Amino acid sequence: MKVIDCPELYVALSESIRSMPTYRQRREYVLRNILPSNLLITTQELSIRLGITEGEALILLRDLRIWYYEVEDEIQLSKYFKPRFKLAGVGGTFDNIHVGHLALLNLAFRLAEKVLIGLCSDELVRKLGKKGDVACFEDRKKQLEEKLKKYDWDTKAHIQPIDDEYGPLIDKSDYELLVVSPFTYSRGVEINEIRLRKGLSPVCIEVCPVVLAEDGSPISSTRIRMGELFPDGRVRQSQR
Repeated sequence: MKVIDCPELYVALSESIRSMPTYRQRREYVLRNILPSNLLITTQELSIRLGITEGEALILLRDLRIWYYEVEDEIQLSKYFKPRFKLAGVGGTFDNIHVGHLALLNLAFRLAEKVLIGLCSDELVRKLGKKGDVACFEDRKKQLEEKLKKYDWDTKAHIQPIDDEYGPLIDKSDYELLVVSPFTYSRGVEINEIRLRKGLSPVCIEVCPVVLAEDGSPISSTRIRMGELFPDGRVRQSQR
């Protein structure tokens, strides 16, 4: 049975599991020691390996890894969660917006009442040396605004251009949460270190799940620009 079939039950299970004292430690262990070598591990396999219930294994995996076809379900499930933070920050290039981007944004809007989205400027994109032709800032912003409106996130979002990889979070005291991808977690740690040096409280860091494309590998804008995938995670016919 899909979790979207019983949203209230799933939310209750999710909140119960996440409130367990051992949850964050186990999630960190799975993120660092299991997923890098076995992204396709099943709920049952994880349950056996860690000696935990399948319910806890389900929530752990949904927090850390989902398939491309599960992202829309997660967005619908967010309607049943109550935000725990006032203001969150999230950043990225947001080129060829795909289901991985949607998973990142969904977690931010699930957890916070308001979200500042740091959108990489054209200058920062050049500094980062992204592979392939990245769309200009205005085109990326327009596409992002369209997605925000589609999912009714637009009234809770503010888009701000950023010229470095840290954005406004290193200077502002009102941020409570930073949502990152598994690939940018270290940047979040750096942001908190800078905040501490400036006398600011660290923000909570939440990691969105890796989103697997149809071929079982993580989706990315680079793979889309290279013609491997569609933004929805399906493999292009020429790559089959």
